[in-house]
Amino acid sequence: MALFIFERFCMLIYVNYKYCSINFLYFCFLIMIKCINKMKPFAKVYILLLAAFVFANQSPAVAYNDDSRIDSLRAIVYDSEMSFSDKLDAVDDYNGMSLYTEPYCKMLFPLLNDFLTQAKKEKHVGGMLFCYGFMVDLYIGLWDKEQVKIYLDSVEMYIERIDDMRYKASYYRMKGQYIQRYHPARSPEAVTYYHKSLSHYEKFGYEGRENDMIIVLRNLAIDGFQRNDSTYIYRYINGMVEMQEKHVSSILDFALMDVKANLYDFYYLRSQDEAFLDTSIYYAKRGLEIYENGLLSQFYKHIAIDLYVMTAELMNKKEKFDLTIVDSLLDLAWTKYDPADSIGKARIYQAKAKILFDRNKIDSAEVVALKAQKYMEAGYGNNYYLFAKANINLIRDIYTIKNDYKKVIEYNDLWMENDEEIRANEVKELELRYEVESKEAEIKQLDLDRLYQVSRYKRFVLICCLLCLTIFFVSLLIRLKRRDLNNQIALINAEKEETKLKLKLKEEQTVKMQLEKYEVLSDFHLKEMELIGKSKDLDQLRQDKESLDKQVELYRQKVEAYESMMNMDKESDYDTHDVIMEDLKRLIKKQLEVSLSDEYISNIERISKSFVETLRDKSNETLSISYLKYCVCFAIGIGIAEVAECFCIEPSSVHMIRYRLKKKFRLGNDDDLGLFLQKYSSL
Repeated sequence: MALFIFERFCMLIYVNYKYCSINFLYFCFLIMIKCINKMKPFAKVYILLLAAFVFANQSPAVAYNDDSRIDSLRAIVYDSEMSFSDKLDAVDDYNGMSLYTEPYCKMLFPLLNDFLTQAKKEKHVGGMLFCYGFMVDLYIGLWDKEQVKIYLDSVEMYIERIDDMRYKASYYRMKGQYIQRYHPARSPEAVTYYHKSLSHYEKFGYEGRENDMIIVLRNLAIDGFQRNDSTYIYRYINGMVEMQEKHVSSILDFALMDVKANLYDFYYLRSQDEAFLDTSIYYAKRGLEIYENGLLSQFYKHIAIDLYVMTAELMNKKEKFDLTIVDSLLDLAWTKYDPADSIGKARIYQAKAKILFDRNKIDSAEVVALKAQKYMEAGYGNNYYLFAKANINLIRDIYTIKNDYKKVIEYNDLWMENDEEIRANEVKELELRYEVESKEAEIKQLDLDRLYQVSRYKRFVLICCLLCLTIFFVSLLIRLKRRDLNNQIALINAEKEETKLKLKLKEEQTVKMQLEKYEVLSDFHLKEMELIGKSKDLDQLRQDKESLDKQVELYRQKVEAYESMMNMDKESDYDTHDVIMEDLKRLIKKQLEVSLSDEYISNIERISKSFVETLRDKSNETLSISYLKYCVCFAIGIGIAEVAECFCIEPSSVHMIRYRLKKKFRLGNDDDLGLFLQKYSSL
């Protein structure tokens, strides 16, 4: 279990301080832990104590090495090759809270001033807001009220010129911190700014701005104690717990311990249950352990000091407590306060006086309470209204117990004077605020008037522009009309010339018609002569017709003889077979070469006598003598070109005959006609 806790502790350091030199130790410890698991129990304890001793001797300067980050910031700011936008993106995760320590401020301010000069030169609003915000955070850490106000006003000048919600959220957070610290009487105004900052972060995300978010949630939770509203408190504590699940941060752990300590003290005041008091002390001590281990920047020093004082006050509420421990806590808080911080010193003296008063050490309590009053009067005065009232009430209680009513009346009058002064200041502040608001209203009215004048000027300019455009388009339209008129005149002139040409052409055509009339008469005479010659040609054509009629009659007789032969073929196929074969032999011998004709004739002689009858049976139509001849040629294997040569036709006609024969024999496109005919030729 101890090893697990130690490993987790090293992991927290590694995640939160990525620039620390202790990273190397963390990896060494992880390797060592894996080796320890195989050792004996005694060796485990020994190695663990040794590792703890080595880690305990690491100085805060090693564990919190900001030199490398400042060097990186310096390198980015003075890099001449980078554009300003790239520089701003590179330094976006830097902020005054994470880098604040008093020794480093002297190095940071010159860098930021140079970076601000570059931003002003580039007129980059985001860069100026980054530099001003960075300086505000640094001066908040230094508790320099005047400088915080100056740079916060500078941020306010530019914040409305940019829509980047990160800068607006940071501005509202810093504004709330300023009012909460230096004007406690205006705490509702500070809470309003915190709510604005939180709404921006919740809407646009807070990645890279976790420290801002922690401050906002913590201060809103603390405001819940003043409201006496536990639901309000838990809303922001749950927000911090949700952040803790996503983001590992010692700052978040410290803030959560601080809020929980206040929460259980709040429960104790309401219930007087000592269990709540013990829980509050437990969380306060855990928060102080985080601070004492050097895991926080000096930015959170005052919160830690308040936690020391609170722890002492909590322990004082217990029935049995060690006064030495309480004194040591207050002394430790005293050493950490700035010598010029009168309010902080007054808070410690008041806590000591209250402890002494509760233990009936009235004389000692009187001395300490008067010191607290002295420091209070030297501090910020009326800003700490409730604090001053509590201290005066304590002094009055002390003098009441001592029966010194003169002092009671004196401090009562003092409080009345202070109260009247506070009320007067509040009235003045309200009057000033009213005057400021009236001035702001006047400024807004002037802005509206200015916008109205600007809009009027813009409308006037727009009307002038429209007038100029109208004049331009009218002149352009006139030019176009003038050009169209010139074109129409030119067209009329062209039509006039064309009409003259047409008239001249008609005259020429009239003359030409007279000439053509004479030519026609001469042609008519010539045609009469030609008709005489044509009549002679007609007689010759009649003679040719008579000879053709004789040839047709002869062909008809041959057809009749052929048909009679076909009728005879129906009675005897063997006569048709012989006629076809003899005719084919004659054609082959006549048309083809001798070498081919002998082979084809021998193939014809091997054809079966029943071939013709078989083909007629297989055909779905009547096969003529010509088709039977083609079937014989395809059956004996004569090629397309040779068939065309034998019958004196084109090869395309042979292909058509093959296609028709396939249809007659009901063959498909993929069936081979030659194989089909050869199958029946040898039966």
